[in-house]
Amino acid sequence: MHRLLLTALVFVIVACDFVPEKVTWGDPRLVPMLKAIEAVDRSSLGFTPIQPNATVSLESRPRAQYDAMLHIYGDTSRTIAFRKIGNEYKWISEQEAYTGPKTYETPDGTLREQIVITFGTESVSGHEPNKLHVEYWGEDPRLVGRRNLTLKQVFPIIEEWKSRK
Repeated sequence: MHRLLLTALVFVIVACDFVPEKVTWGDPRLVPMLKAIEAVDRSSLGFTPIQPNATVSLESRPRAQYDAMLHIYGDTSRTIAFRKIGNEYKWISEQEAYTGPKTYETPDGTLREQIVITFGTESVSGHEPNKLHVEYWGEDPRLVGRRNLTLKQVFPIIEEWKSRK
């Protein structure tokens, strides 16, 4: 009985688009989103180019904060949120996470350190709109406990992490 209930629940979650759907870069549904991404000067906000071999998943079920979202996994992981306007999409938020080499202990277990860069024209992740947010999660004494981090402060550390790979 429990197995049948679990199977039905999984089917409902997938059918209702509660989880992102893995797609390919050639999926025609991505064309207006990729066009919206190209319309933004993302590099000035600290975001790196998206790798063509990155894995991508699509959330196409609208939510209050956004109408669609891409989850992209490559050298970094990122989410990009969109607002649908007519038949087009507008880029409204992006969050990119860089994972470092060290781990740290939390009540939820052992996690890898991360630097997370977030910017949005709308508040998708709870951050103030139109303001760049740079956060660090971990125990590196150069960054731990520091508020209002800047790209200038974290980019040398990100480069250091890349050189260790």
